Amino acid sequence: MTMAKYEIIDHGWDNEQYFQGCGTACTPFDRVMTGVGYNAKEAYNDAVEQLYMTEDSAAVARLHLPTRPYGLRAKDKVPAYAHDECWWYVSIRYTL
Repeated sequence: MTMAKYEIIDHGWDNEQYFQGCGTACTPFDRVMTGVGYNAKEAYNDAVEQLYMTEDSAAVARLHLPTRPYGLRAKDKVPAYAHDECWWYVSIRYTL
């Protein structure tokens, strides 16, 4: 059985029209999920929820994703002066 691995990427906030997305080219990972929210914690939880909706629950459990990842905080949020189309983005690259 191979070891499942992951990488959490905090992209920060950006306008939804300009966010470039996140891919797996030139990385050791073969899949990626990107979550969006008003803050970093909400975006991370959205990415984890997408993982559970897309993949087998047992396979996702093997990733051992943290419930409170280092560096992602609810106070890291889209500033009040930003437009309505701005979101915080967090991606999880992974291999099962």
